[in-house]
Amino acid sequence: MATNFKADLVTPEALVLETEVSEVQLPGHDGYVGILNHRAPLLTKLGVGILQLYTPTGVRKFLVSGGYAQMKDNLLTILTDEAIPEAQITPELVKTKQLKLAEILAQSEAQTWERKWTKAS
Repeated sequence: MATNFKADLVTPEALVLETEVSEVQLPGHDGYVGILNHRAPLLTKLGVGILQLYTPTGVRKFLVSGGYAQMKDNLLTILTDEAIPEAQITPELVKTKQLKLAEILAQSEAQTWERKWTKAS
């Protein structure tokens, strides 16, 4: 039987959730990471995706984008730019986020090419 550990979900605006969990699946910058009790210390950069927290009352899901997660001494602290509860995720919201991501990626690609051309000159 899995034992619980504490998890805190924090945005710049508020402490979104402070709860006991038995498991967490979080979107790392390079793939999903599963967290269980007594995990070795971890610090990872978050990507964009669905954060799943397995609480005694059920699974809580949030759309998160960016930030960091740290697991240390059976305390998981998730710091993210935004955490949108599952109930508030709509197709329109997903479309808006996809458009914003496409803009960011295009800007990043343009900056990368600019740096390469500047170095080549």
